[in-house]
Amino acid sequence: MVNENIVYDFALWGNITYTNGGYYYFILDQPTIDYLKTHRLDWTDSFERTFKTLSHQDMTHTVGPFPTIEKDLQDAINEGAAVKEQTLAQIANTLNFDYNTMQQTVLEYNQIINSGFDSDFNKSEEFLQFPVSQGPFYAVQAQSTTLGTIGGITVDEALHVLDKSGQIIPNLYATGNNASGMYDTSYPTLEGISCAFAWNSGRIAGEDAAKSL
Repeated sequence: MVNENIVYDFALWGNITYTNGGYYYFILDQPTIDYLKTHRLDWTDSFERTFKTLSHQDMTHTVGPFPTIEKDLQDAINEGAAVKEQTLAQIANTLNFDYNTMQQTVLEYNQIINSGFDSDFNKSEEFLQFPVSQGPFYAVQAQSTTLGTIGGITVDEALHVLDKSGQIIPNLYATGNNASGMYDTSYPTLEGISCAFAWNSGRIAGEDAAKSL
């Protein structure tokens, strides 16, 4: 579907997920689960990257181990966000996938893992560690979400909506994600800033509107 390295950039990950219907499944086999339960990965945790950067601290560049991963997966199964089956054929049947297509996809992915080169999407070699080969298998659903909208209606500093010539349209305001100017190409690495802008822009627009009462 896409180079999985982009999971570190939400804007790209959200876009590719949306174009595939808003969700997808990733598949883990039991040897991978067993490995993640007891081993550390020398990868980058995107949440650590965000918060360590904000606090001006050094990143560890490590992920895991995940000793509770099987419980976490069972919780996902209980919530309907994942399925567990002994074979890939059973996974395909449970999720109403075409098994032949799924089998071919897994076969090609395992060939990429074994060769150490991603000929499809050029994923970095360091991430080519985990084939999908031995059951039981877990299929976990991942869904696209929205943190903020890029774009919106042109406004001034009081959140008045402006027409094409830059003139104020009387008695019309745009706030939050409906207003332009807050974001340009991506969501800033600060959790909650989209909500904060929605609240504060609403306050500014409300105070300005109250002047005319």
